[in-house]
Amino acid sequence: MDKFDQQILSLLTSDASLSNTVIGEQVGLSASQISRRRVKLESDGLIVGYRAELNHAALGLGLNAFIKVRLHGHSKSSSANFKKLVHELPSVCLACSVTGDADYLLHVRVKDLQSLSTLISEELLAHADVREVRSDVVLDMIKDEKSVDYQSLTQH
Repeated sequence: MDKFDQQILSLLTSDASLSNTVIGEQVGLSASQISRRRVKLESDGLIVGYRAELNHAALGLGLNAFIKVRLHGHSKSSSANFKKLVHELPSVCLACSVTGDADYLLHVRVKDLQSLSTLISEELLAHADVREVRSDVVLDMIKDEKSVDYQSLTQH
């Protein structure tokens, strides 16, 4: 990966809708060169998809929360059952297996506190494998970067 690929990645992570022509103008290559490089970045697995960024508050999902979940045990079946539940919950936008005092960390987007309470009590705590749930409501999003400056990262 050279500096042009790094610039392409940086531009696409900040705006995936950029055309090859616009990217080419910004990095100093032709649209066809950008197209070939994009295809290569995709086939090499460096670009795995493109997404639209949504305004969650406008969609009625104005409350963000992080939920720490502890399971009763660590068997393959309890883990698989919990992962299945998480995939079925549309309000969960990120789920991670973590170290520390929790087994999983979930980032959820819901309408309001009542919706969060319902999610916790009727979905998570109702699950047979869930032992404990702790939640933190996001008061203010201080930084929510969707992109990474790959050029800066590779220079360190």
